[in-house]
Amino acid sequence: MTIPARHDTTHPDAARERERWAASSDAWDRWADPMADLADKLNRPLLDAAGLKEGHRLLDLASGAGEPALSAARRAGTDGLVIGSDIVPGMMAGAVRRARGVQGPAPAFAAADMTALPFADATFDGVTCRFGIMFVPAADAALREVRRVLRPGGRAAFMVWGPRAGNGLFLEIGDAVADHLGEDGSLEPLFRYAEPGLLAETMRAAGFADTKFRRF
Repeated sequence: MTIPARHDTTHPDAARERERWAASSDAWDRWADPMADLADKLNRPLLDAAGLKEGHRLLDLASGAGEPALSAARRAGTDGLVIGSDIVPGMMAGAVRRARGVQGPAPAFAAADMTALPFADATFDGVTCRFGIMFVPAADAALREVRRVLRPGGRAAFMVWGPRAGNGLFLEIGDAVADHLGEDGSLEPLFRYAEPGLLAETMRAAGFADTKFRRF
């Protein structure tokens, strides 16, 4: 399936974000297979939160090298439809490669800016986004688009990082980078929605009627 990309060019940081992810697409592809087991552990609670069942239609945003879209397709089954999307077509090259080796249902992939999704209203039963919404400059516009493409009663599930102080991995990486390169703030976007309940509040402002968060 090929779906034309639409881009929101109104935000001044949008082009910079696309360039940044395009530059790292090869690295994400290289690490996708070695990280598959860890990815699956992250995928399961996200897909549960989205209420994904066999036969559902699901849109996965910021799919990168293919997860959780690949896992979602197995859960949705042959009667369902999963579309993995990313703002950078190059990021999805690894996803397409991995999908070719899948036995059973596989997702379709589409280049899509989540602030200007190329899908009709009320198309999907669920929308997921794993560690992506924090990088979107106009996140409020993205959330409104997510709500638009969801059917009435559909669910959107987002996974974001908690506070940096409680995350040993990023704390160590951040200190090491700062020691060698100085403080550059490159990790800060990861923790944009680290405050408990902040993303749920932002979703309510975008029109979602019932929101909640869970800490893992």
